[in-house]
Amino acid sequence: MAFQPVPDVAQVRLEGRQDGQLTLNNLYFNVSGGGITPTNLATLALQVAVWWEEQMMPNISQDFTAVGVTAFDLGAPDGAIVTQPVNIPGSIASEANANNVAACISIRTASRGRSGRGRNYICGVPNSMVVLNTLASPWMEVVVEAYLAMVGAGTFAPGWQWVIVNRQLDGVVLPSGAYRVVTGAYFTAPYVRSMRSREVGHGA
Repeated sequence: MAFQPVPDVAQVRLEGRQDGQLTLNNLYFNVSGGGITPTNLATLALQVAVWWEEQMMPNISQDFTAVGVTAFDLGAPDGAIVTQPVNIPGSIASEANANNVAACISIRTASRGRSGRGRNYICGVPNSMVVLNTLASPWMEVVVEAYLAMVGAGTFAPGWQWVIVNRQLDGVVLPSGAYRVVTGAYFTAPYVRSMRSREVGHGA
């Protein structure tokens, strides 16, 4: 597939490991004024790493470790890329659910339909926070609060706002990707979900 630019948008990849398996989640941010530079991209990567450490890892099992934050300029095929190495284990002294078991948080915009939402599959959910297939309400609440801390232009990182990216419209690939501003995040159901690609032996 040919490169598809998403002007003035950075992709930030959260990289973690559990039981030797690499896990990934993506966030997207739009820059205001001046475009994306290596300097502001590095600032964004650092801010996301701090958010991950301070807001998320206190709610994650000690079996999971955050290992890196990588930020990409999506505006050009040779755009800037910045890696922020981290080594942050989860804080909860409880065995994690299996790698493929995840808490799926829905990321919402003001638009309806599939093009108006995104999601993250959170790995390292502590067994102590799950009864059979149901997540504990207090755990869901603090995770939602962590994600909501990124909502709002400039409130999370100066000059940036959290967005989702659309690469297709009605099944047709767009010449350039478009973004929609994130307005909220929540769990649509209190149940764990599955990501088979994170099972041990799949991928890196």
